[in-house]
Amino acid sequence: MNSMTGFGSASQRDRRFDVEVEVRSVNHRFLTLKQSLPEELSRREGELEQLVRERLTRGSLTLSVTVKAAADDADLLPDLARLKETAKRLRGVQKALGLKGELSLEDLLSVPSLWRDGGPSIPDEELWPKVKKLAEKALDQLVATRGREGRTIEKDLEGRLRTIESCADRVTNRVPAVVDAYQRKLDERVRALLAQKGLEVAKADLAKEVAVYADRCDISEEVQRLKAHTAEFRKVMATQGPIGRRLDFLTQEMGREANTIASKGNDAEISANAVEIKSELEKIKEQVENVE
Repeated sequence: MNSMTGFGSASQRDRRFDVEVEVRSVNHRFLTLKQSLPEELSRREGELEQLVRERLTRGSLTLSVTVKAAADDADLLPDLARLKETAKRLRGVQKALGLKGELSLEDLLSVPSLWRDGGPSIPDEELWPKVKKLAEKALDQLVATRGREGRTIEKDLEGRLRTIESCADRVTNRVPAVVDAYQRKLDERVRALLAQKGLEVAKADLAKEVAVYADRCDISEEVQRLKAHTAEFRKVMATQGPIGRRLDFLTQEMGREANTIASKGNDAEISANAVEIKSELEKIKEQVENVE
């Protein structure tokens, strides 16, 4: 079982530049990806997305790549070729607009595009292999953290399943007492009413009424289905791959059974156990929403 929440990062320092890749994920119904890349890597979005989809199936991910000049090169000027090209373009704009005045070095160095994170532009063919390798490491780390959190969620879910099963057992044990209490109460009321008129009650009629009541409040099938769903829930938790949607479906099915038990039980103790079951299911639902 894997969570959809996690974080991974990887970095590499080079003589010329430093590269860092970070990837974060939170829960989402589908797999979505937002990327923050330097201009040099803009055409690599598709390849980065493919790396993500090879490892993950659900979650909202944010992947960012940061490229900076190495610390000892941080004060370097932009390369001369780019300075000349930028100056040429600025003079062309000045001429086209009929503007007067001289282009100073200060004017030139104030152009933001000359400064790429404090360092020179890096060719794609040099940058991409490093970024790809770092992205793979960051994603591997993300998958590992999602797995660790998934194991924590699984432990929590198992404890809640045991609580639900305990409540179901208490409900099963309580049903015969509820029917017996109804039979005694019905017998006392009918006998008291008929005694006032000097009549006798037919035992067959009482037995028939009790049988009808017992059938009406019989919740054995609901309890059996509830336990079957908990068993299937455990089975799904033990499988590999994306399981969040299947667990969500089973949680809904268990909720339906709990509601039926509450409505048919006609007893305070049964109702209390049904409420506890539903409370546990709400917490399970919250956890399952974060399962891949």
